[in-house]
Amino acid sequence: MDDLSALVRELYGDPPADPFARGRVEARLQARTRRRVPWKAGVAGLAAAMALGAAIVVPNLGTHATRDTFSGNPILLTAATMAEAAPTGSYWHVKRLYTMRWDKLYGSGGNTYRLETSNLAEQWVSTDGRVWSGHKRLAARPLDEAAWRRDGAPTEWKAGDGVHSTTPGEGRLTEVAGGGSFRFGGEDLTPAQLAELPTDPAALTERARRVIRADGVEEGSVSDVVPTTLATLLYELPAAPEVRAAAYRALATLPRVTVEEGAEDPTGRPGVSVSFPLQHDQPTRGRLIVDPGTSMVLAYEVTGAPGKGDRTEVVLASGWTDAEPAPPTTG
Repeated sequence: MDDLSALVRELYGDPPADPFARGRVEARLQARTRRRVPWKAGVAGLAAAMALGAAIVVPNLGTHATRDTFSGNPILLTAATMAEAAPTGSYWHVKRLYTMRWDKLYGSGGNTYRLETSNLAEQWVSTDGRVWSGHKRLAARPLDEAAWRRDGAPTEWKAGDGVHSTTPGEGRLTEVAGGGSFRFGGEDLTPAQLAELPTDPAALTERARRVIRADGVEEGSVSDVVPTTLATLLYELPAAPEVRAAAYRALATLPRVTVEEGAEDPTGRPGVSVSFPLQHDQPTRGRLIVDPGTSMVLAYEVTGAPGKGDRTEVVLASGWTDAEPAPPTTG
């Protein structure tokens, strides 16, 4: 079992049939906070944020531009046009990078240091509903190299039932037994049902509200969850190009969605920041980094969670492809 899977199981037990179910946890928890529970780790799509006592730390997502904040309509409508023209294929493919800096100190005496670990995760979904999940553990690295060398430059560190290692793991690909359904708000949809989602922005927004209500969210909190629910159609769920385009157009109409130029994802790719509140009475916000010229979501971040660090996933690839499922690689 790799670190990513171990962390998920530690908090949530065995994963459900929907391999993307983790991606909807944060929005539902946030909307229910006032009547159920305080903030919990489990950001949309952020499996790496599920570590107890750990915080995701990634390079700054870029400073906000000093120019005026746009209404979002022109930029998101450009992204919608590109999404609508995106090619189709035999498989929906998403490749994501999760990076974590652990709070635990390793080493001994004055030679202590923290570790950074990273994992690649991929999902493949065929048009007939078959699902594959891939994982690859990348090399761990000490954040204080001098202290690590004084500690004897170890190459492995105990971590629960496993180890952190400076040697990367092998990429693995597993077909999910029985395929899977995909969580859209409070509904489990098959790929065929996802393809039938409305392509009219207003109708898609109303559908999102309906599935959010179906998940038990109070009426007064439904609007807080709509942006995150629509965002899952932009890169996480195997939606048709026309549905992705409708999701961009729907986001462009929401009054609390703001768009700013001059953003970068953690790998330095330029884009625009699309942000929205996750709960009206808290400073917590969701933030997408989007390349409007390709419609690709480059990263998703949650900021301002009381008592928690920021959490980010980097999207290395997303879209329809004819390439066959394969174990993750760093190439």
